[in-house]
Amino acid sequence: MIAIFDKDTLLSSIGPIMNTVSGKNTMACIEGILIECNQEENICTLTSYDLEKGTRTQLECQVIERGKCIINANKLLQIIRTMPKGPIKISVDTSLRTVIESENGLSHFDFKALSASEFPTLPELRADRGFKIPQYLFRKFVNKILFAIGQNDTRPVFNGAYFEIRDKKMTVVSCDGNRLAHLEYEAELENANDSKAPLYILFIVPGKTLVELLKLVKDTEETMEIRVANRQLIFKVGKYVLFSKKIESAYIDYERIMPKQSNIEFYLSCEELRGAFERSALIIEDNLAGTLRPYVKFTIDEVLSISTLSSNGNVYDEIQIEKIKGDELVIAFNCKFFLDALKVCDNGKAKLSFVNPLTGVLIEPQNTDEGKFTYFIMPMRMTH
Repeated sequence: MIAIFDKDTLLSSIGPIMNTVSGKNTMACIEGILIECNQEENICTLTSYDLEKGTRTQLECQVIERGKCIINANKLLQIIRTMPKGPIKISVDTSLRTVIESENGLSHFDFKALSASEFPTLPELRADRGFKIPQYLFRKFVNKILFAIGQNDTRPVFNGAYFEIRDKKMTVVSCDGNRLAHLEYEAELENANDSKAPLYILFIVPGKTLVELLKLVKDTEETMEIRVANRQLIFKVGKYVLFSKKIESAYIDYERIMPKQSNIEFYLSCEELRGAFERSALIIEDNLAGTLRPYVKFTIDEVLSISTLSSNGNVYDEIQIEKIKGDELVIAFNCKFFLDALKVCDNGKAKLSFVNPLTGVLIEPQNTDEGKFTYFIMPMRMTH
């Protein structure tokens, strides 16, 4: 394989590919990038794959001799970064001796690549169902629910976000067992089903895939395409294709989790409540050996009193509320869980609804222009 690349084009193409290179040091082939050069089209295809998700892109180059190989991703990125500007020539002979050199040959690297045959078999990137959505809209949705996705939970569905597409209506849900984020939106979706049948697609995206996808998705009105196969999800964003395994399981009955009735309801300022929790977070430490994790206590009366007590000190706040119904209630919450939800609420008012000290709180931001968002947070048990 012999090909000549523009340094800046090659470097910008490698960056996003790095996001799905394996960092577990278990198999040398998945710590590398599969490079495939097509002489007829003067196209180079770059692929990375960590056995769960992968990224593929193509770039133009001058292919002198077609071929393919695997080059360690970190080594390739570091070499290209340090090369002088201008054309870069990559040559790989039949013994896999690899030479990367500048146009004038003054900068020169010589090392061994791996055979392309060692790269794991890639999933078939074909699907007959899908839709297109503006990138800015998808980015906004994911950022609002990402915080409630579980991390390495033994129950797979808690490690992903549930998507339900019905014609123009998009529903996205995440839940980690302690909190739940739910949104509904009449979205600007374009039907990309091969059969042109009405959109009705249900799938669960792993949280780790969404994190990597956000690195590709921009705040732009340009569309991205999402295609759903039996076991794979395919995301086409610009010149990149990110593919990932689906979480193959039925999602939880999230509507049953969120209370339908409440005994106490009131409106308050999201900004004021967020400020109170940020102050509480300053004195809350993580769980120490043999101690209970501090909580934030709500005392609801004519005003909302928020108090926190820990070994670092205590903090107290009062927030004015517009009560709709109910009398008094004392309830406690994990500070981080509540603050995570408040960080994705826009400034403005929100309605908080409570049933009793054991059921939790339903938070409904009142910005109707951005669809219906609901957050549910389970309470903590008070010890004093």
